[in-house]
Amino acid sequence: MSILPLLRRLAPPLRASWLRIQGRDISYVERVRFLQELKVHESLCSSFIPDGKFLVYHYGKPLLRVDKANTKDAIVWLTFTEVKNYYPELLSSYVLLDVSEEGKPRYSVQVGGIPSYTKEKLEDETGGIFTDLRLGMFMVSWQEAHTLSRANCVHMWNKNNAFCGKCGAPTKRNASGYSRKCTSCDMTHYPTSAPVGIVLVTDPEHQHIVLVRQPRHPQGMYSCIAGFSDVGESLEETVRREVAEEVGIEVSKVTYIASQHWPFPGSLMTGCFAEVEKQSLDIDKDELQDARWFSKEEVGAALARIDANPNLRLRGNPSGELFVPPPGAIAFHLISHWFKGTPLQEIHQHIY
Repeated sequence: MSILPLLRRLAPPLRASWLRIQGRDISYVERVRFLQELKVHESLCSSFIPDGKFLVYHYGKPLLRVDKANTKDAIVWLTFTEVKNYYPELLSSYVLLDVSEEGKPRYSVQVGGIPSYTKEKLEDETGGIFTDLRLGMFMVSWQEAHTLSRANCVHMWNKNNAFCGKCGAPTKRNASGYSRKCTSCDMTHYPTSAPVGIVLVTDPEHQHIVLVRQPRHPQGMYSCIAGFSDVGESLEETVRREVAEEVGIEVSKVTYIASQHWPFPGSLMTGCFAEVEKQSLDIDKDELQDARWFSKEEVGAALARIDANPNLRLRGNPSGELFVPPPGAIAFHLISHWFKGTPLQEIHQHIY
């Protein structure tokens, strides 16, 4: 017997009230309220699974159409029935993602346990490839990058929180995958994001910026200073401390610009500008391989290189010439809008 009718019969009053919004463009408020209902009411969340779309992950790699990179069709979305054909255990490893503009719930599922021949068949029949997430983040739009990040982080959170952090007993997830309740002490656990300050340091004349290079960066890449917030710190304090620690200067006038969720390891990247008079840098060699002041001319050339070849982020630049992170990273937007001279109050709307 098919499980679809059984699932659709769950939570009939609630389901009926939300079915009215299906198939039409709905407002942001409607989407948010529907998503909250799905998170809170387990039977409602389960009842919409047969009607949902699914983003498929295989050992942390999302299913993407590489030939559709940087288009709205880059992510492969499958129906419930399509996923079940490849992975009958779908109901044991899905998580809720969001609600589409058409009012459709969207989910993600991990299919890491499928045999290799099933994986290859899935890729062949959908035209997708299970793609390294770091590469995938730069193959999709800014909004869809957040979708990839959210899916991976909720999957990983469920995997890493199978036991209660308070008493050590097993935990049980709810239908959406957004909470886990301890089977012993009844404590409920929720996913969290680690706050990170990422800052573009500029001189007051906005003619030079500080960019840094970490040992793990591919050859030629420099980026913004970034670091995790310490307990009890404000964003401004995090930024000032990280700049002081990494390059030995004291910045002022910290200005928030925009934020981005990042799946490595599950961070809320909070982008800022900060100013300081151009001066010598005292580099922390335990953290950085290099740090320099770069001119507008040098930054313009670096932006042109990553625009012409986004794959530099993965392969590096054999010539060693400077390039910056590609558009999928908030660092790119901080650097590019500084270069363009975009007014601070307008940068956010350009990014989003």
